[in-house]
Amino acid sequence: MSEQNLVKQEELVGKIVVNMRAEKVGEVKGVAYDANGRKELIISSAQGIDKIYPIDQAVAIDDVVLLDENRISLPFPKTQAPPTAQTPTSNVPTFPTSSPIPRFPTSPAQAPAATTKACQLCGRENRLQSKFCVQCGKPL
Repeated sequence: MSEQNLVKQEELVGKIVVNMRAEKVGEVKGVAYDANGRKELIISSAQGIDKIYPIDQAVAIDDVVLLDENRISLPFPKTQAPPTAQTPTSNVPTFPTSSPIPRFPTSPAQAPAATTKACQLCGRENRLQSKFCVQCGKPL
């Protein structure tokens, strides 16, 4: 069994996102799933506008997320159910096909632990794992 390079959601949140021209796009705010179950990145720009990008457009994830905005996401693979024998449907329960995922408010006691630390010189929020400030370069 080979080792995979996996990135946890907690490690993605707060990372700087740059495009293929090395321009800052924003910062990862979270990870979401679309109606087909595909992962999407929620990226917040400097202006505070949140945009959704398919995870397929993230071509590299390291200290920053490298995003290829021109990369086209692959369509979700369609699977065909095997043919089944016809059975009466009077006793078969039906379920809604697109029910929304319930959202539950998080109390302060259940809130996740801090994922960033502030630079003492410029006040910029940095990832906890960072050794230097991403804005001014001062050791943290």
